[in-house]
Amino acid sequence: MYYTSTEKRQIRITVAAAIIAAILIACSGLANIAYADDEFAAYDGKVEHIFTHELVFDTAKAFSPSNSVRDCFDKDHLTAAEFKALLGELYRNDYVLVSLDVVIDGSPLALPRGKKPLVMSFDDMTYDTVNRGCIDKLVISDGKICDYTKNSEPQLSRSRENVTILESFIESHPDFSPCGARATLCVNGYNGILGYRCTPDCKVSPKRQAEETASCKILVAELKRLGYTFASHTYYHRYFNDSSASMIEKDCIAWQKYILPIVGKTRVLCYPAGEHNAKSGKNAIFGRYGFDTFLCVGDHAGSDYERACADSKYIYRLPFDGTALRLYEKAYARLADTRAIYDRTRFRPFTYKGSYHK
Repeated sequence: MYYTSTEKRQIRITVAAAIIAAILIACSGLANIAYADDEFAAYDGKVEHIFTHELVFDTAKAFSPSNSVRDCFDKDHLTAAEFKALLGELYRNDYVLVSLDVVIDGSPLALPRGKKPLVMSFDDMTYDTVNRGCIDKLVISDGKICDYTKNSEPQLSRSRENVTILESFIESHPDFSPCGARATLCVNGYNGILGYRCTPDCKVSPKRQAEETASCKILVAELKRLGYTFASHTYYHRYFNDSSASMIEKDCIAWQKYILPIVGKTRVLCYPAGEHNAKSGKNAIFGRYGFDTFLCVGDHAGSDYERACADSKYIYRLPFDGTALRLYEKAYARLADTRAIYDRTRFRPFTYKGSYHK
């Protein structure tokens, strides 16, 4: 069949309108809609993806010279104050949250006019550094997700960890998540998840493990209801290059046995430190356990080999942590003013230029 140029243009317009309508229908039942239908437009451009680790909320404890992990906290983590400021920067720069699932599926994006899409993920989420300036666990209190810290007052808050800060921010700025998207939680297993000691490696009694598993399942169900999704950050958090094929197999088996029953199936695997080799035979082991989408680290689109893969996706993310704030001020300017959000209670000044590996 032959179409005139005018007819072709009309077909494209009709298809675009149908795509937007379908997305709006999908969004229509969500409480976070803050725009009228005619404010949405098809988007065909870059989707940014950023990630953080657990936050440091008590900087006096976290960055104390007596804290043996303060160097790690400084290099690899944001403070709660920095994460709050980061959300404000992203909001002012017209970013809105979209779900990682939408990006993976290749679904068309319709965004409020003038807005830019952002995927957010949070790594580790074990909370195994008790009483060192991080929270102990996430809990549900009075129907809301809260962060709990035994050795802090108040013990419950909604201002000390990434999930609770994000929830509070969206409550105040519902247009930051126009279709109800949240972050992807990339969890380990070696010391449980989300602060719950729900695996044998936690070395707790079978009774406590069962109780913590039951409580964690309730929390996970609520997080999913809110729009959070889950990914594997591997069970043992061992770096790819240092892992043999048998170690990776063992890791996948442990994840499938202990974490999958809690968070449900996921096709997404997040490499520890982003370290990987897509061509390696070891990488194929992950595929046998259902993983076909891999989260990497970097400000690029991946290697030629990765982009050409037909049976898997490699998605690169930008870290937000102490090192990135100091090193990538210019590169990250499109997202946030890293100098402006830098927490001056850190023990290293903004001018420090040491890398991740020094």
